[in-house]
Amino acid sequence: MSREVTLKVVDPVHVLAVRRKVDGQQGILRAIGELRPAVTDVLAGPPMALRLGFPKDGVFDVEIAFPVGRPLRREGFLSKTLPELPMFSITHVGPLEGGPEGTNLVDTRKKLVSLVNEHDLLVGDDPERFLYHEMPEADAVQPGSYVIEDQYPYHLPMWLRALEEGTTRVAGAEATARVMAGSEGLAEALDGPRAARWVQGAVARLDREVKDERARACILNACAHHYIVQSGMILQAAFEEVGRDLRKLVAKITDETLLGSKYWIDESGPDPMLYIERRPARREAYAQATDPAEKRYQACFCPLVREAIRKGKKVSRTFCHCSGGWYVQEWEIVFGEKPEVGLVQTMLEGGDSCIFAVKIPRGAL
Repeated sequence: MSREVTLKVVDPVHVLAVRRKVDGQQGILRAIGELRPAVTDVLAGPPMALRLGFPKDGVFDVEIAFPVGRPLRREGFLSKTLPELPMFSITHVGPLEGGPEGTNLVDTRKKLVSLVNEHDLLVGDDPERFLYHEMPEADAVQPGSYVIEDQYPYHLPMWLRALEEGTTRVAGAEATARVMAGSEGLAEALDGPRAARWVQGAVARLDREVKDERARACILNACAHHYIVQSGMILQAAFEEVGRDLRKLVAKITDETLLGSKYWIDESGPDPMLYIERRPARREAYAQATDPAEKRYQACFCPLVREAIRKGKKVSRTFCHCSGGWYVQEWEIVFGEKPEVGLVQTMLEGGDSCIFAVKIPRGAL
């Protein structure tokens, strides 16, 4: 897609991994240096760092992963297989940091991020991967010192596959063919606006083919980003800290804004419900916006519909059940089972925010 950024499908890879908190790339290199002697005899590729979320107070959650030729056990390491994934890739050759402007690793990564943003591509999900092909022992600021590949996951192919599989399961092959019509080559086109138009049309076709909203919700739930390690760790730790008390957990994550959104429990109906008002995606721009449509645009996380919000284009509320799928996964950590998540309010229908209702399982309160 450019001279420097390529799109490729990476093969599954077996790794021995250790989770660490690090202070950026230098911390990653220290961790690799510390851990590599224990796996040198089985190492089958360049060491990797998987970024598990966004930094907090300058600290990153990462997995340091060492490729191996087959699944095996090693004390102190987790044995796992990283999945086959479509990835945007760019290779940095030069200093890690401290070099002339434009030559450092952060500058190379900006090229990848800028290209993804320019094309409005649906990315994310599994963690971003850094592969350390060459790492000198010293003299880190000299050009050519490091060869580091940055791999950023492309979510649209996975989104399309989940929509097709879910629709087939619920409505059968003929209905699925009608919903998916025109999707051939969509992911490969790398055209965000085209993908958004197609998805919006596909959701409208899904509404016609599957009349039951709960069934449509289950289909779209599966399209959600599924790699929730960082928020999952935060939620699990908070749950344990309050003695696994759901009411105290909801109060804690709301009062301390641990996950950014607003949470409250309503026990007035036949089933107790946990309500979630989703936080704005781009908080500073959201706070500065004065036009209601622009505020909703800045609040929306998804490039597949947010431009439609800005332009006032009608899009089926069914689409937002995709975001509901994130909360299915998140609260399964607490409940030990997948909860039913409903859509109460959506910015696609002019709401000031998206609000979801999680059905609290019996015995959880």
